[in-house]
Amino acid sequence: MRENEVTKFLVSFSGHIEQVRFPAGVFDDQLYLTYDVVWGEDWSPVSGLCSGTSQMARSGRDPERVTFNLPLEMVFGSTNVFGWPQVVVTVRARNPLTGESLRGYSLFLLPPTTGTHQLTSQLVRPRSATMLGEWVAWLTGRYPELADPKMLANGKDNYLLRTESYGSVTLTMTMVSKDLRKLGYDNQPPVWKSV
Repeated sequence: MRENEVTKFLVSFSGHIEQVRFPAGVFDDQLYLTYDVVWGEDWSPVSGLCSGTSQMARSGRDPERVTFNLPLEMVFGSTNVFGWPQVVVTVRARNPLTGESLRGYSLFLLPPTTGTHQLTSQLVRPRSATMLGEWVAWLTGRYPELADPKMLANGKDNYLLRTESYGSVTLTMTMVSKDLRKLGYDNQPPVWKSV
């Protein structure tokens, strides 16, 4: 192998988790987010935080939206694109009646093309396996939770989950890469020509 031959590429992601939107309105006093970044075996984080927690926030003038603007910034290195990084977002609520409870999970594949992207992903929460569990969840406001939310990024056992959609999360992310083209990957966004 020659000394100047490229064997690894770098990708940099920077952006923020903008908001959570609930179509029926927000009925909790305060919400907060946690996020975890999941990546494949050949990937290694070079810099940045791979997990974090936001501040407490509540809805403002728009009763359906809670704005967070939680910054994300990370750099990864890899030898191939298998196991491209994903972000698992967990939304939790805190109120005086039910204490702390889950509002849902959301999964984002970080953008594979260069440029700035605004992504929206559905917020899902697990459903109880029994009718009694559903009734207790409705009564207490505490829904079933995953032992490890990172399992959503794996996809192997997700078909066993019973979930319901409950809102959405919006993420704005900019991706910049180095040496992807030298290794034979084309990640440039398509160029649209007007006729």
